[in-house]
Amino acid sequence: MRVGTFATLPAIWLAACSGPAEQETATLYRNSPMSYSTRVHWSTFDAVDRDGFNLSNCLMAAGLLNANLNAAAKAEGLQRDERLGFWCEPGNYAEHGEVPYSFSAQFPWK
Repeated sequence: MRVGTFATLPAIWLAACSGPAEQETATLYRNSPMSYSTRVHWSTFDAVDRDGFNLSNCLMAAGLLNANLNAAAKAEGLQRDERLGFWCEPGNYAEHGEVPYSFSAQFPWK
């Protein structure tokens, strides 16, 4: 074997083993009573897991937070402002985009 082969093999092996783990981030947003069309960054889910792990956890958090808005309004004898809520989108935070017209609220999470 030539000397160049010994130097090349470890470099190829390291490149194959040390590549970044593929992750699918998800971002949790909330709008504002000051401006219903404002996208407020609440949290980014970026665990190094695959198969929708981050989006699933984000959706669970959004559902629980929306359910909490319902419960807080009910405890005060009020009706929740349906124009306000939490939602998730795949990917990293984006300043611009659509704000949903309805917000899923689930508790307990199924």
